[in-house]
Amino acid sequence: MNHIRTELLRDPLFQLNIILWLTQPMPPQGSITPLLHQKGFSVYAIAPTLSVPPGIALAVQRSSLQTQQRVRPDVVLKRETDLKFALVECKASSFGVATEQAIQARTFLLLADEPLAEALGLSPEQIQASILAYALPARESARLEATLSRLSNELRRHHLPAGDSTMIGLDIDSWDVRVVFDWSGSQFFSIAPGSHPVMRVQPGDDPRPLYFIPYDPDVHQSPEENLFCKRILFERIHSAVLAAVGRASLQTNLTLNINNLLNDATFGMFGLWENRESLKHMQRMCRQLITALARAVNKEVSNSLIYEPPEDLKVVLSDTNQHHQVLAAIERFSCESMDLREPPMPDLFDDLFDA
Repeated sequence: MNHIRTELLRDPLFQLNIILWLTQPMPPQGSITPLLHQKGFSVYAIAPTLSVPPGIALAVQRSSLQTQQRVRPDVVLKRETDLKFALVECKASSFGVATEQAIQARTFLLLADEPLAEALGLSPEQIQASILAYALPARESARLEATLSRLSNELRRHHLPAGDSTMIGLDIDSWDVRVVFDWSGSQFFSIAPGSHPVMRVQPGDDPRPLYFIPYDPDVHQSPEENLFCKRILFERIHSAVLAAVGRASLQTNLTLNINNLLNDATFGMFGLWENRESLKHMQRMCRQLITALARAVNKEVSNSLIYEPPEDLKVVLSDTNQHHQVLAAIERFSCESMDLREPPMPDLFDDLFDA
């Protein structure tokens, strides 16, 4: 088996995108089988911050168990028909009960029960069932299941909430990416237990350019992987600008919004992202790109791309000739001309976005 493809199973960004793929409507004969979408599940939120309710936090303090005040699952799924919620966390590998990750897991287990409604800002009747699901390589599932079982028993001994948990194991063979559901996951998601092919992958194919979220500042990656994923995001934003200018009416100025460009570049997922620091980071990256794009295009067609802080790019299309020139200049721009290793720096526009 190809080493790179095997390593993808350990990449939390790949794992997150697998979950997102599984929740999207897909063509019946496509290369992706959206198992979760077929069972009615959709994305409720990406990276929301969940705080432990004060009453539970006080009970935890009395127990002397270590938990976190707040956690941020990678994605929250919901099934509208029966108000089921799943907190999904992506991990490269299993972990033991004495690790920092176990403290986070203990907090997730606390919340994946009755406290989840309050943590999500919902009324109790708006959640009928919930579960904590870990997406990780299938070969790690049994070890992590044992760890979560010990953590759950520990919480119950101290008369604290302990939600159900399950593993969404990831595996890959010569042709398919597969997901493996255990019995508890089978019951919750209404999917038969065992291994299910969800993505056809030809030998030598790299699925990363198809990610819904090609880059996530919260994910720890090697420098090479980080640059690759950042380039994919930049190329998508560039393509979104190119497509918008190409569709623009003649002799009409066009205004492009940073958040809309990021939403286009992530196939709508940016609008579901709730981690404010990650959102700001992505917005800085988009500003970094459009600043470089405007500089390059304006060298060819003076004053045709104007960045209007904090979030708009104005494209001046005064006549047919300028439209064609601007479009050609945008096409010639390459993200390769940018130093992708340069991190986007915080600036005063971060606060303007919040306002």
